[in-house]
Amino acid sequence: MVTRVTDREFWRGVLLTGGSTAIPRWTLRPVRGVGEHEAAVPDDVMDVLRRSAEELMTPLGSVLLAAHAKVLAALSGEREVTTGYVVEEGGRPLPCRLTTAPASWRALLAETRRVVSDLRAHQDFPVDDLVRELGLAGPPAETVLDPGPASGPGDLDADTVLRVAFSERGGRPVLRVRYRTDVLDADHAARIAGYHLTALALIAADPDAEHARQSLLSDEELRFQVEGLAGPRRTLPDARTHELFEQRVRLHPDAVAAVHGDREWTYRELDARANRLGRALVARGLRREGVVAVVTGRNLDWMACVLAVFKAGGVYLPVEPHFPAERIAAMLSRAGCGLVLTEPASTGSLDRALESLPGVQKLLIGTAYEESERDDGPGIAVAPDQLAYIYFTSGSTGEPKGAMCEHAGMLNHLHAKIHDLGLDVGEGQVVAQTAPQCFDISLWQLLSALLVGGRTVLVEQEVILDVRRFVDGIARDRVTVLQVVPSYLEAVLTYLERHPCELPALRCVSVTGEALKKELTQRWFAAMPGVKLVNAYGLTETCDDTHHEVLDRVPDRERVPLGPPVGNVHVYVVDEHLSPVPLGAPGEIVFSGVCVGRGYVNDPDRTRRAFLPDPHRGGSRLYRSGDHGRWLPEGKLEFLGRRDTQVKIRGFRIETGEIENTLLRVPGVRDAAVVAAERPDRSKRLVAFCSGPGALRVEELRDRLGESLPEYMVPSAFHWRERLPLTANGKIDKRALVAFATEADTVGDGEEDLHVPGTPTERRLAAAWAEVLGIPRARIDRRDHFFDRGGTSLSAVRLAIALDRTVSLKDVTGHPVLADLAALVDGRSARRSGLLQPLCAPDGAPAGAPAGAPAGALVCFPHAGGNAVNFQPMARALRGSGLAVHAVEAPGHDVAAGSEPFASMTEVVDRVVAEITGRGLRGILLWGHSSGAASAVETARRLDECGVEVRRVFIGAQLLGTAAGRREAVTELTGLSDAEIAAKLSADSGHPGLHELDARRAEHIGAAYRHDCVSAHRYFADLLTTPPAVRLSVPLTVVVAADDPLTTGHLRRHRDWELLATHVDLHELAGGGHYFPRNRPAEAAQAVLRTAEPLPSS
Repeated sequence: MVTRVTDREFWRGVLLTGGSTAIPRWTLRPVRGVGEHEAAVPDDVMDVLRRSAEELMTPLGSVLLAAHAKVLAALSGEREVTTGYVVEEGGRPLPCRLTTAPASWRALLAETRRVVSDLRAHQDFPVDDLVRELGLAGPPAETVLDPGPASGPGDLDADTVLRVAFSERGGRPVLRVRYRTDVLDADHAARIAGYHLTALALIAADPDAEHARQSLLSDEELRFQVEGLAGPRRTLPDARTHELFEQRVRLHPDAVAAVHGDREWTYRELDARANRLGRALVARGLRREGVVAVVTGRNLDWMACVLAVFKAGGVYLPVEPHFPAERIAAMLSRAGCGLVLTEPASTGSLDRALESLPGVQKLLIGTAYEESERDDGPGIAVAPDQLAYIYFTSGSTGEPKGAMCEHAGMLNHLHAKIHDLGLDVGEGQVVAQTAPQCFDISLWQLLSALLVGGRTVLVEQEVILDVRRFVDGIARDRVTVLQVVPSYLEAVLTYLERHPCELPALRCVSVTGEALKKELTQRWFAAMPGVKLVNAYGLTETCDDTHHEVLDRVPDRERVPLGPPVGNVHVYVVDEHLSPVPLGAPGEIVFSGVCVGRGYVNDPDRTRRAFLPDPHRGGSRLYRSGDHGRWLPEGKLEFLGRRDTQVKIRGFRIETGEIENTLLRVPGVRDAAVVAAERPDRSKRLVAFCSGPGALRVEELRDRLGESLPEYMVPSAFHWRERLPLTANGKIDKRALVAFATEADTVGDGEEDLHVPGTPTERRLAAAWAEVLGIPRARIDRRDHFFDRGGTSLSAVRLAIALDRTVSLKDVTGHPVLADLAALVDGRSARRSGLLQPLCAPDGAPAGAPAGAPAGALVCFPHAGGNAVNFQPMARALRGSGLAVHAVEAPGHDVAAGSEPFASMTEVVDRVVAEITGRGLRGILLWGHSSGAASAVETARRLDECGVEVRRVFIGAQLLGTAAGRREAVTELTGLSDAEIAAKLSADSGHPGLHELDARRAEHIGAAYRHDCVSAHRYFADLLTTPPAVRLSVPLTVVVAADDPLTTGHLRRHRDWELLATHVDLHELAGGGHYFPRNRPAEAAQAVLRTAEPLPSS
């Protein structure tokens, strides 16, 4: 027999296993409305499915659900999917969580049969009530499957994006789809219907087939993805890059080809020098595809060396002179290098490397120039598929890997740059060469201008490091095309905003190497409206950039797209079996065509894993990038990141890029990076690094992040640097930042004004803070605020435990400044024994500072099992508002303290009322969050009886409900043990980090949770049964978050509070879930400030 408790456990498992499964948004014209699509299910397919269902003793609905699950898995890129499932005809959809992991269709049918059976067994339980109780954000499912048969596809609820139903028309089976037109267009809805039909046909054809290897795409969509989304077909010249350069030499031999500082070479001079070097290489036995390392500075001789290697039929291997000898030796050895071209100033590390490589010849450039008086080329024939160069990149294992690319791929990339960046508009184009030799973008910067009769300007490194000199040089040399990484473009833009100047020749700036933020494009077009931006994306293994998004204005989308593929490049977004995923679905980005390199030099294992035959285009190579993206309706690619950029903090999976983007929107932040650093206790924390013209206060950064990010995504520490470290390729060096994370360059804390903890107690507390917060002890100031340095409620518990209960959680909350806490411990300040913990003084100072009677006081009651510390984020957001903020620390709730009994709600209210009146607090505002609403309502009633003015009561995340529902909740809670409650809370977003406590302390929180919930349920059940004779005259504001499922229907149901108060209104937050004072503190604070009467500042 299924019991209520069994029902509850089943649905908890379904709801907490995972969130809603999202389907791709695919429409160019989002218009609110509902569309419909109908498709016939072939009779023969349906007949086979019915027979198969009978043979397998499986309901037909389970067969349809298996097909639906396969479609959702393909659309979402996830094996675990959630949908709504209509168990009974005309019934409400129930959340249905299932996996598509079973290998065969037959095994998947067994899974769906089990799931449907479970849904039927537990269908009578009030799932919506449990969703609200668990505080789950968002709807359980945005798709619905109704296996029918029904007369129609059913209504489309507000939270439903797609509803699929099976019914009959004229005695024939049909599939009907209803969809939101602001999410899907008609063609995409038709494709989704087609995926369902294909899945059903595959089940009918072979139930034992491995469904994961079967594609749902139609032949038409597959052709479109393979060919229609490829770059335009462009015919390449039947010549190699160096031969095209030689054609230009013959056309204008005396035109300037290259400039470096005060030196310049004409086309004739550059060609002659390259020819002499090429002859010298051939004379030393260079064979076809022999590897030649070029170890020089970025100068004109480097340019001649690159052309010489190509002319001699060799393979160019760039090596920077400053590399360590060990790395140079490893690169030369791995590449099978036999010759090195170098210059006297670049041989320090090289000579040490060559000591272990006796077979490698070293040739000085000056010597090679002098060996021959002939200026004609070596006359070596070079084929398109011949190897052109090797670039070494960092490998995930730490061992560099050498990507090999061929002449055809290199030339294709050069022509894409020439075409898309406007270098083909006429002679006289000037390209700035800025990238280091070992960064693959250096090659097109070096050579592209030479193919169109233009000029290459090699910009010296010391000039690049001085933005003023760099900008002056761009103007002086009349540079038309420039490529930089976004972090450097931001520096250039900041300079231009402060020092406007004309760059009349500049026509195009290409940005690559890092994600281009929309905010940067906004600033760029505000400052340089006539200069195009090109967002370039590609990989070393694909001959550099494969996508160009050419922008002449700020893009409409929040993410700047990667753009369409360049000419002759094929790009697919695929699943793990290399099958293209549905349009708009996430998947791995893979490349095919002329752009794909040959593999990694002398590294067959890594080559085998990444370079594969293209299953869709015979004879072509395919490269797996490891990047993830999706197609957009415009036919452009959107980058979704790599799996390894995600971090997990306190049980939450976080994409650090989201935090970085938010930081970049803070005025005064020039660049930002966020890393996950490890504390001494092996737990992880987020650390932010910022740069800009002047250091910003930690408080300001926290507040700005708190406006749009949940509390767990706000870094625990902020460091300010004049500039962020960059890798050799100009990208932000996150490895270096992880190492710096324990340094003490904290925002706003200059070393010159550090107040070192002085007393023994202060030093002891500082040592504990260092251990708990992961901050160097030497950088802890006696004036530091525990929560401003990254402390959380969990770390406050850890602090109390680390100090062996010398302080309690209540002490840390009430005295978060280190010196104040030490004084409390030493007995030099009066220790408050009350329940009200001051979090913020009315003048905006942190708690602990002396203050007179405030002009207004907000008193907060926490949620069940919570503490006063839960209101710290909201208190920070209310600093400077004129409000004093206090929170109630109820007896028995300090998990770090010794044994203390819980107090009844009546006792808590009595003590709070006594403390409010005893301290002379005026202008009282009360906030009760969730179960804390009961104490807030009762306190308001008692204060009113005492003649104390209460200006307003805020009811956070709580609706009144019914007496029967509340009494049922009491029965269920009292039937659970402390450990069972703790286990459930551990999976709840409102109690992050609970699993990190030992069992005894976790069970203590479980007991506190039960105590608080039962007290509140009984209080409200009694009031609902016997309403008060006199309602509260105090205004009551119900504050809810729109995405809190526990308060679904609040637009109507908030009026239920009129049973207890004469004036009730509603304040809705855009988001934040059930625990929004912590997740959205700034918005919660605004609810107080906007709704309460104006308060004079003290």
